[in-house]
Amino acid sequence: MKDFPKQFDFKEEGEIYKRWEESGFFNPDNLDSNEKYCNVLPPPNANGELHIGHASGYAVMDILGRYERMKGKKVLLLPGKDHAGILTQVVYEKKIKENRGITRQDLGREKFYREAYDFCIDRANFMRAQEKALGVSADWSREKFTLDPQISKTVLETFVKMYDDGLIYKGKRIINWCPRCATALSDLEVIHKQVKGKLYYIKYPIKDTDDFITIATTRPETMLGDTAVAINPGDKENLKYKGKAVILPLMNREIPIIADRRVEIGFGTGAVKITPAHDPLDWKIGKDNNLEVIQVINEEAKITKDGGKYADQDVLEARENIIKDLKALDLFEKEEETQINISICERCKEVMQPLISEQWFINVDTEKYSIKKKCLEAIKNDTIKFYPEYFKDVMIRWFENLDDWCISRQIWWGHRIPVYYRKNIKSQISNLKSDIYVGLEPPKEGEWVQEEDTFDAWFSSGQWAYTTLGYPDGKDYQEYYPTDTMTMGRDILFFWACRMIIMSLYRTGKVPFENLYFTGLVRDKNGLKMSKSKGNGIDPLEMTKKFGTDALRLSLVSGTTPGQDFKLYEEKIASYRNFVTKLWNIARYASQSDENFALVSEIKKEDIKSLADKYIVNELEIMKDTIGKEGKDHFGFMQIYEISLSQERLRRFTWDQLADWYVEIHKIEKNQKVLGYVLDQILKLWHPFMPFVTEKIWDIFNDNLLMMQKYPARQSELADASATEKFEDLQNVITGIRNIRASYHIKPADIIEAYGEISENKEIIEKLARIKIIAGQKEKLVRIKTGNYDLGLDIAKKIDVKKEFKGLKEEERNLNKLIEKNQKLLNDPKFSSSAPEEVRNQTDKRITEYKAKLSNIQELIKNLNELT
Repeated sequence: MKDFPKQFDFKEEGEIYKRWEESGFFNPDNLDSNEKYCNVLPPPNANGELHIGHASGYAVMDILGRYERMKGKKVLLLPGKDHAGILTQVVYEKKIKENRGITRQDLGREKFYREAYDFCIDRANFMRAQEKALGVSADWSREKFTLDPQISKTVLETFVKMYDDGLIYKGKRIINWCPRCATALSDLEVIHKQVKGKLYYIKYPIKDTDDFITIATTRPETMLGDTAVAINPGDKENLKYKGKAVILPLMNREIPIIADRRVEIGFGTGAVKITPAHDPLDWKIGKDNNLEVIQVINEEAKITKDGGKYADQDVLEARENIIKDLKALDLFEKEEETQINISICERCKEVMQPLISEQWFINVDTEKYSIKKKCLEAIKNDTIKFYPEYFKDVMIRWFENLDDWCISRQIWWGHRIPVYYRKNIKSQISNLKSDIYVGLEPPKEGEWVQEEDTFDAWFSSGQWAYTTLGYPDGKDYQEYYPTDTMTMGRDILFFWACRMIIMSLYRTGKVPFENLYFTGLVRDKNGLKMSKSKGNGIDPLEMTKKFGTDALRLSLVSGTTPGQDFKLYEEKIASYRNFVTKLWNIARYASQSDENFALVSEIKKEDIKSLADKYIVNELEIMKDTIGKEGKDHFGFMQIYEISLSQERLRRFTWDQLADWYVEIHKIEKNQKVLGYVLDQILKLWHPFMPFVTEKIWDIFNDNLLMMQKYPARQSELADASATEKFEDLQNVITGIRNIRASYHIKPADIIEAYGEISENKEIIEKLARIKIIAGQKEKLVRIKTGNYDLGLDIAKKIDVKKEFKGLKEEERNLNKLIEKNQKLLNDPKFSSSAPEEVRNQTDKRITEYKAKLSNIQELIKNLNELT
């Protein structure tokens, strides 16, 4: 056995990881098994560095991967990086502007693309080192990039196939337009937020009358393109206007007043302007009511020629002038401060402009192939298990309301759409089908120009699950698809999970994964979302240097529930560093308890001798089932993805049962075989969660890798259910004595005389409770009675009875006053009717706590009475 240092040095983590890599076992081709497990890892954007959200996902993915590998499966954790479309273009444009004072236009498309590619590869290399530092046991020989040639080829082939199948079309629809990025965006790339704004009330004159109808809007500038005013048919106040017409102020166009149930009665006056070209809901209402579409805001967020005298003004300038002119015509009623919803570009944070644009779309509900129906059928038939389960219903609702997907982007970075136009007649494509060609290469005859647009990045990453595995003929695809598990943050449910289901079902006919696990968002100590602007973020790599990777991993899955946000802060990570140290100290004690100490993978029933031995082995075997059992009627926590519960059960066993009790008793009994067996088993059980420290401890005792050891299964023949009940009785008497010592402030070093008849575990009770047991009985003793144990403690000569009595009586009086005060408050009708429920519950909780303390104090007073 090698020397056992006093503490685990985090700096050794790099060497430990190097041993894992050099073993070749991250590559499933080197594993001999008929069972397999595959998790194609979500590719982080290759334009920056890892953040704490990435670390959270990696912790879960690697825990599951290591667990399945120890279960004897061929495990493939397949890593990769995403080119990240618009975001990378924005990042790299900013970089060259700041560093070189140039724009992408200065470089030209080809050179800009080449530089952005090199930039992403450089960042990918940096991020790979970060992923390894987090302990991710991925097969780096299979690492992929969304712009790899083979992946790109498959992505383009998918578009061609969809086009040939009639699922792709180019047409004019309302889309989200970012003036800064100069591109269309999907709904998923738009951030919706509430800000302070104004609600403007404008009078629309009713045709051929002196009357008018007042509408309320947050965007007066769009009124230039109004083609109707709408009311809800259930709005009795405004229903009288239905079927009439108004004269659109400033434009002098006649537009109808229509009724539509999608109009919100409680908004403003109940009457709203309908501008189909500049609002998604208005677009739908306009389409259903055959309204004209007039675009008055262009792609530069300026007023078009159809905006009359306001043409060429930017939207905010036009807004001011429109309000000024309305006031001059006495058509402006008022404005109110309010909270308004705005949409901003997720990438550059510019305010979005909904507008009509000619783009490439996927039709999600054609007769030949309905994406909506296929996806809904697969989800409703439980072909995918969701963690948490309620996300299944969330996804169903999303697919039920799915609109056609805009997949074209007006950027240079990404997969260029494989559409070619016959030269010089691109503008006529809508009428000349023969002059448009869709394919991986342009036709050899004639001159052709490729489409300028690129794909929405989600179009390619939506195919990640099968393109990375070499669809359709690749060995990995044949062996590992559909994959077992996909893990992602809950915030990209619709961004990515839904897209993968769409694309995978269409291309492969199968769902991309069997289990879909969502992590929550990492929040700070106060529950706030972490961000650079708030300065409350946590750098995962800094935490690994400060507290070790194992501590970070444990803190990222402790107390978490699938899909639920959780808090993370340095104190929490530090507490898990303490636990890592606790496990290290247990192992170090074991190594020093006997010069021949060794880890033992198997023991026999006859090796388990004392009550403590039987107890710890029984609890160990129960815990194995709780965590890892597989079967028809019962599944362990790991089988149902309850990672946090698995960890907490292991932690309770290791700290509370093993360290606090068994190790202390082992110092007396010294059963090396049982300690060797228990330590062997918990190192294996803990390895998926904290791989570095467990591998290091294992290395001190063995010459092979812990990573490749068999995950422990329950040994039923070693269990003894009665041992736990008997040992808990022993714990209770020792704990009872310790509580007496603490309550009466008896010095830890003082040995208390105890009277009674003890036939079993006498030495253990004496040493752990710091007492001396004397056969027989004596008067004026404090009694401790639990199950088979009955002892009288002679504490009178160890304490100042009068002083303790006085202090306890004072505490009793104070507690009675507090109970009376809070009970009176709770009984007060005014308090009951006005105080929030949370405050009433807290008051009730305080009363319960005070009563429990009072009961304990009264018991201590009773004990003192026995001594006088």
